[in-house]
Amino acid sequence: MEYTKESLKKLSLFEVKLICKDYHLNRTGTKTILINSIMSRLKPLPITVNIPTEYKIPKGKKIVGLKIEESDKRIQIGKLREKQKVKELYYSMGAHYYLVDKDFGFI
Repeated sequence: MEYTKESLKKLSLFEVKLICKDYHLNRTGTKTILINSIMSRLKPLPITVNIPTEYKIPKGKKIVGLKIEESDKRIQIGKLREKQKVKELYYSMGAHYYLVDKDFGFI
């Protein structure tokens, strides 16, 4: 189930504590603290691009990382790979890293 801050506020403190238990979070504190804890747990972690220091990114290019579960973005990258406008660099820790044009942005 997907939770929003508003939907969690409508629940009782007991119900919020049960959700915290499901996510293995601390169950002590006010309802607001528990809700903030749940929301921070649900927030996706940003992808950090780590490249070797000796690798120089070509001018006009940047590196983007995609997690496996981001299917809509993977489709967009796949279409650009077919046109040979994207170069796959490597896979690490559940994410594929690609070299794209600097002005590239996901739709």
